[in-house]
Amino acid sequence: MSTISKKMTSNKSQAGHQAEENAEVEKIRARVRARRLQTARELAGRMQILPDGTRVFIRFNARERFEHQILIGSFTTLGLTGLMQSFSRIGIVSWVINILLGGIETLRTIHHLAAIVFGIQAIYHFSGIIYLWFVKRELGSMWPKWDDLKGLLGMFKFNLNMAKERPAFDRFSIEEKVEYWALLWGTVIMGITGIFQWFPLLITSLLPGIAIPIARTIHAWEAILAVLAILTWHMYHTVIKENNQSIFTGVMTEEEMQETHALEYRRILAAVEFIHKASLKHQNETKETVEVSHEMVELGTTD
Repeated sequence: MSTISKKMTSNKSQAGHQAEENAEVEKIRARVRARRLQTARELAGRMQILPDGTRVFIRFNARERFEHQILIGSFTTLGLTGLMQSFSRIGIVSWVINILLGGIETLRTIHHLAAIVFGIQAIYHFSGIIYLWFVKRELGSMWPKWDDLKGLLGMFKFNLNMAKERPAFDRFSIEEKVEYWALLWGTVIMGITGIFQWFPLLITSLLPGIAIPIARTIHAWEAILAVLAILTWHMYHTVIKENNQSIFTGVMTEEEMQETHALEYRRILAAVEFIHKASLKHQNETKETVEVSHEMVELGTTD
């Protein structure tokens, strides 16, 4: 009897462990399903249907659009005031600085104020990146992928008329990713070299004096490169070539999404379909539950 009792206890223990494991597995599956459903809802939420039945797709929310407007204003001010200081010996530039602005100190003050605004925005944006990477555990849509190399080659062929169709891109194209990472890199370089020039006494107390002229040279050439890149690449690419106004309006038409972000367009439609099927399944399950409840009530009343 003792042996039988031990076996029964062991079987019960094993059954209990198995039940706990099954419950834990079911919890994991439930979390995965909930996460997939949440992701699908967020993705499906990017599509909106207007009163006339037209479908539009949200590219940027209000916060992102506001951030971009601040970037436009601060970057433009920094570019103008910085280049004016670099080329202050030119007649018309010297006249603007001394007559219209009242001297070089006014120009530098404007430059510093724009730098403060730009720096605050940069810190805010970098904090968002840190949150995305280390809290949400996501790399983000701007993170480079191997498929981007394929997209880059595809764009070369398309622009040279060697391919009939442009490659399909997801949330961001290869051009947008290159511009974005160039902006981040330029922000770091310009920030460091700008601080060197803004606080020369502090810097030279820590580093050799040659650090200041080196920083000034790097700062000036990086500024010229950044302004030329914006004027010749970004402005042409977004404003002239594609007439992309989504950073101001927040939305893209269905035709624009199909042409420039085909992969994201397909993912959004798939998410909408997924949510629709999940909703129908939930309605059917609810209906079956209600019907079973009615039957139980009827059986109870019959007794």
